[in-house]
Amino acid sequence: MKKMLCALIVMLAVMTCHSQAVETLVRLWETADGLQVPESVLYHPDSQTLFVSNINGKPTEKNGRGFISRLSLTGEILQLKWATGLDAPKGAAIYGQRLYVSDIDRLVEIDLVTGDITAAYPAPGAVFLNDVAADRAGNIYVSDMDEQQSAVWRLSGKTFAVWLKTPEIRSPNGLHMEEDKLMVGNSGDGTIKSVRLSDQTIVNFAVVGSGIDGLRPDGKGNFIVSDWKGATRLVPPAGPATVLLDTTDAGIQSADLEYVADKKLLLIPTFFNHKVVAFRWD
Repeated sequence: MKKMLCALIVMLAVMTCHSQAVETLVRLWETADGLQVPESVLYHPDSQTLFVSNINGKPTEKNGRGFISRLSLTGEILQLKWATGLDAPKGAAIYGQRLYVSDIDRLVEIDLVTGDITAAYPAPGAVFLNDVAADRAGNIYVSDMDEQQSAVWRLSGKTFAVWLKTPEIRSPNGLHMEEDKLMVGNSGDGTIKSVRLSDQTIVNFAVVGSGIDGLRPDGKGNFIVSDWKGATRLVPPAGPATVLLDTTDAGIQSADLEYVADKKLLLIPTFFNHKVVAFRWD
């Protein structure tokens, strides 16, 4: 009886923590008009600013109108068109003094100081390059979430080529780099995969149960995941995911989100709603 009572107390404690997590998601701000189909948000600690990729058209349209914006941490648009000349930019990562952005079937390198494009690396055969992550050595990883391609590309030096292509990786989207492994949001089966960099060993980290767009750690061993349609979830390594926010019924998407753990700041780009919305999440 005592064991059953202890188990019940633990269960109630977990449920209470999940409930509090949802209740303490407080809306802080949303951007003013100007952004055009914002797909991803990336925090730059050195400058205390946010980079936002704007598709500015259709997700696979090569129109040359895509751009990158810079925002303050309070939502002010510092430079609407900080970097231009892109087609449909999506995920981004920073290494050194360069911002790397996926752009349909190429990876674009941008100078962090000037906003100028310094290089572009074509990905022959790629269809829908999406999220981007960088390892400690400066290698840049990019997901191709096209159902038929389903690959992870890597820029190493000046060589941009397929790094991982296996039946276990299906429609990969969100990426996050740990010290020695790449976390992959595997939309094809609704799981988060852990891929060891040294030998590409793949391990199932968690079951999300939906499509996976943004993928960011919460600093406590869990991941915050967006599914584009509108749901944002907290996903632990074991156990069910908790819905933090769901705007699906309102027709507002949740694309490639960002979470700044030390500021408890959750940032969600709303895609066709043309806003970035910020929440404080304890």
